[in-house]
Amino acid sequence: MTVAEIVYERMTPIYDVLFGPLLREGRERALALLNPGPDERILEVGVGTGNDLRDYPRSCRVTAVDLSMPMLERARGKVADSPGRSVSLAQMDGANLAFPASSFDAVYAPHVLNVVPDPIAMGRELLRVCRPSGRVVFLNHFDGIPETTNLTNAIAGRLAAAFSVNWRLNIDDFLRELGVHATQVESVNVPRLSSVVLCSKAE
Repeated sequence: MTVAEIVYERMTPIYDVLFGPLLREGRERALALLNPGPDERILEVGVGTGNDLRDYPRSCRVTAVDLSMPMLERARGKVADSPGRSVSLAQMDGANLAFPASSFDAVYAPHVLNVVPDPIAMGRELLRVCRPSGRVVFLNHFDGIPETTNLTNAIAGRLAAAFSVNWRLNIDDFLRELGVHATQVESVNVPRLSSVVLCSKAE
């Protein structure tokens, strides 16, 4: 078991209490920009306890993955409580996805880039499995977005460093390394620490 898996296993019982309401606004806005259409294939990477799964339209097909099995067990419970949705769950490393290229119409990665060893590698993997002209939505903390540059951000950054969280991921550098452009960037949540970044994969 990796260090990340151990950390998330310990967080699972309190994750929804700590982060559910706090991050709700950002998740709702991210799904609105993702805008899943009828019969579209959607991939959510870093699904955690499944806070977004009941918000997808019933007409789309969702595949959701996470590294933590305890988190996925919580997510399974939420799927079971909302029958009639096409949702499949799998334990998987977001930087090494077991899907062919261009498998999905849209890809969504909430609050995961800051806690992986190589966010660039993960970003490239998400683009790989997204079809040409498909959509990729990142919900994350990024450096370089003026609305999130505040005192709370500085304090959060110090706390994040103590838990080996990468709080210095620059939005412009990140997108440049991936070779994509953001079509929309919105800061979300209170306080404004996270941003929703919508990208379109080139054809």
